[in-house]
Amino acid sequence: LLEDWKDEPSVRLGHMECVVEGDDDSGDAMDIDAEKSENKNDHNITFLYTLGEGTCPKSFGINVARLAALPEEVLTKAKEVSSNFEAELNGSAANHAKISPSSAVDLRQRIEEAVAAGNFSEVEKLWQELQS
Repeated sequence: LLEDWKDEPSVRLGHMECVVEGDDDSGDAMDIDAEKSENKNDHNITFLYTLGEGTCPKSFGINVARLAALPEEVLTKAKEVSSNFEAELNGSAANHAKISPSSAVDLRQRIEEAVAAGNFSEVEKLWQELQS
């Protein structure tokens, strides 16, 4: 979605800046844009509550969920789903049809109509189309 809208003059891309500290003994903080390990236990994240330019290269939603003390099995499943989604976005997963902003509006309308009508088989069909 970000790629589709990045050149739209009325849209400004930004992200919450943060500092990521490793659990190693060095104590060195690194900016969010730096390369980071995928190990779920090696980050201490401090959100700076400032808006940074551009897209955020990495999501820390699972780390936030861990801070909220969600069960480990939920975090594990979330990491799996997130990794699969990220792989799709980066093109390393099976090729899925890319949805343009205009077709997204049509799809949203079709889903809203199906939900309003209680036609959940249609919602499931639309979901399956998105997955193929």
